[in-house]
Amino acid sequence: MHLPSLTHALAQAGQVARRFPLTLLCAVTLCVAGCAAIHFTNEEAAQAGWVFPLGSAAALGLPLTLALALAAERYGWRRATTWAAQGAAVAALAGWAALAPALPGLVWGLRLVVLLLGLHLAVAAAPYVGELRREADTPGFWRYNETLLLRLLLAGLYSGVLYAGCALALVAVRELFGWYTDGDWFGYLFVGLASLFNTWFFLAGVPRDWAALEQEAPYPRGLKVFTQFVLLPLVVLYVVILYAYMLRIVVQWELPEGWVSVLILALAVAGIFALLLIHPLRHDPANAWIRTFARWFYRALFPLLGLLALAIGTRIRAYGITEERYFVVLLAAWLLGIAAYFLWRQGRGIVWIPVTLAGLAFAAAAGPWGAFATAERSQLRQLRELVEQYQLGPGGRLDGAAAQVPTLPLAVRGRLSSLFDFFSKRDALAALQPQFAGSLALPAGLRDRSPWEQDQWRQDRPFELSGFEHFEPYQLQANGAGGAASTWVGFYVQDPPRYYSLGGGRYWLKDVGSGAVAPDPAGDVVLALSTADGSFRLLSTFAGDTLLLQRFQPDAAWRTALRLSLRVPADSLVARYGRNHVNTVKLATPVVVSAGAGPLRLRLFITSLNREELDHKARYTYTADGLLELNP
Repeated sequence: MHLPSLTHALAQAGQVARRFPLTLLCAVTLCVAGCAAIHFTNEEAAQAGWVFPLGSAAALGLPLTLALALAAERYGWRRATTWAAQGAAVAALAGWAALAPALPGLVWGLRLVVLLLGLHLAVAAAPYVGELRREADTPGFWRYNETLLLRLLLAGLYSGVLYAGCALALVAVRELFGWYTDGDWFGYLFVGLASLFNTWFFLAGVPRDWAALEQEAPYPRGLKVFTQFVLLPLVVLYVVILYAYMLRIVVQWELPEGWVSVLILALAVAGIFALLLIHPLRHDPANAWIRTFARWFYRALFPLLGLLALAIGTRIRAYGITEERYFVVLLAAWLLGIAAYFLWRQGRGIVWIPVTLAGLAFAAAAGPWGAFATAERSQLRQLRELVEQYQLGPGGRLDGAAAQVPTLPLAVRGRLSSLFDFFSKRDALAALQPQFAGSLALPAGLRDRSPWEQDQWRQDRPFELSGFEHFEPYQLQANGAGGAASTWVGFYVQDPPRYYSLGGGRYWLKDVGSGAVAPDPAGDVVLALSTADGSFRLLSTFAGDTLLLQRFQPDAAWRTALRLSLRVPADSLVARYGRNHVNTVKLATPVVVSAGAGPLRLRLFITSLNREELDHKARYTYTADGLLELNP
């Protein structure tokens, strides 16, 4: 076996670039957007406005352009047809980027995940859509997906090892040569390898000899051992657990827990995946048990899907449809159809699995029939039914409804809280506007504030107008389970002041030294305050060794009135406790520094004092509270 030379590797990379140019362009774009997302904060990314739209469009473009390129190769499309399809894909991606928000909310994040799932399934099925018309499976489809799966795992292994090695190299350079490495560089390295290298390496192994895939080939022994002795026994174990649980429900005559839906879906997916892995062996006389297992597995799914329908139906009747319940119902219906189809076809036609699942993903991602529109309509219907049933507010308006119906049951108030949260978390308060006289639109003054503040306003606004209390999810779960009713009220001051007037010309100063509020040629302004006796500010020198109390003069200049030295107490503490390279000492009381002149007196109560020396230059940092007296 000869190791590939650098020339061969470069030639392979060039072939990949010529074969999948748009896919690699999407990888480069995703890399740029990913690095920008690491560099920017959330607020900066929102202001930039292009990071999520461009990055998500590139992420969608990777599987979309790959699926189209492979379909064009497999079916021998003419060049004009190929470029028309790729052009339509680019236009669709541009449309996504134009519509996507600067920062993704819950709806856009879920929509992106669903579309990515559908497009990756499209890559698995696109070159073999023609197989849908065949009566029997050909080896090509299974071997094609086997090659993609193994190449994906190999690409992940190579990328992971490269990242670990390069990250260790960055640490070594920093420790050995003193070269400062910003933490973002590790993120840039991860994004670059995950988007560029991983994609390029994966694409180099994508099959291109479609005729060779149709030839019989030995089945991987390791895959058979894994499926037969690891995956299938786990499937059988969970079938036994679920049937025992179903028997308990029948005996005790109780409704199933909602969590059982997740377990049933996981079991079905694992079982179908296991049968797909060993699909080529089903006609091997030495493995006749595979066809028997497949037949009984699909039969065993029907009662479990009935249990799933009972569990999810109970939740929907009580609380309406959410996106999660929508997808559970959709997957249950798909599993029912797949199980019936494979029992009828005796396991043939596996290409239908990715084709139908991708189609459902695309249908659920958008449109009035999609998960998000359906969930919003259902929850709005739930709210209107509560309003009508309990006569909440005149004309169905919820403004001040809590005061008008003070005896509203706790369960109903909890349900209203979860409904308000549903719409606020999806930035869909506009759907609730007909139920309120007060505006639910974000005020103009908040549009330039941080995303967190905007989300907080959206969450609080329906409760502020209606007067109902907000319940956290754990409180709703405890109340719904028959636990003691718990209430919790929190109060906070947004942007609290940095100083408080104590009367008599005395001011308590908060968090002095915790951060600069304004720059200055002589240092950093750490506090500014306006009093009846004039305007003052505290200025910390760049070295942090001196704190100046300055007063604003009629000639528009700042004049130093008091000077506090932080160097003296810090150096005396260092002399007392030693000059170790790294040393933290707990003090019993704050360090007090004071200065006074005429009618001014300033006392500083230092709770944290740090001295760092590098190249014979000392820098001091601190946090403290203070008392300023203007007429002591």
